[in-house]
Amino acid sequence: MLAYKEVFIILQVKEASSEHIPAMCQLLKELFSLEKDFIEVNHNERQKAGLELILNHPESGQLLVLLNHEYVIGMANMLFTISTAEGGRAIILEDYILSESERGKGNGSFFMQEIIKFARNKGILRISLLVDADNGAAQKFYEGAGYQFSNMKCMRLNLS
Repeated sequence: MLAYKEVFIILQVKEASSEHIPAMCQLLKELFSLEKDFIEVNHNERQKAGLELILNHPESGQLLVLLNHEYVIGMANMLFTISTAEGGRAIILEDYILSESERGKGNGSFFMQEIIKFARNKGILRISLLVDADNGAAQKFYEGAGYQFSNMKCMRLNLS
């Protein structure tokens, strides 16, 4: 007789709340470890402060979490802006991360489609994001979700 255990995965996308901040900080730590520009960033208090700013100023952006049952396994930080090129609202997908243990199961694709659905329902005309030049897996993932490379090149001036 074969014995097996059924495992039910219940995925849910929710607007983040302050109770999700510790888990989101852990995910940001994981994300920054993958990005050359931020590999040495490990300022939990800064990440916490940034997340709280978004939660306290919903006009600036929206934080979403991906839950498997009650556990946070992914997060998205979507910042709102106005695109003069598009003539309307746009989102900068500032942070998008799925816990390493949850990758390769279709959970990231599900989460991304929910993010796109969220944006469409809000009348958003474009989602832009930055991806690490050396992260081929992330680039392939985003292309699979419909994102295209732009001719624009990111530049930044750090004021902190």
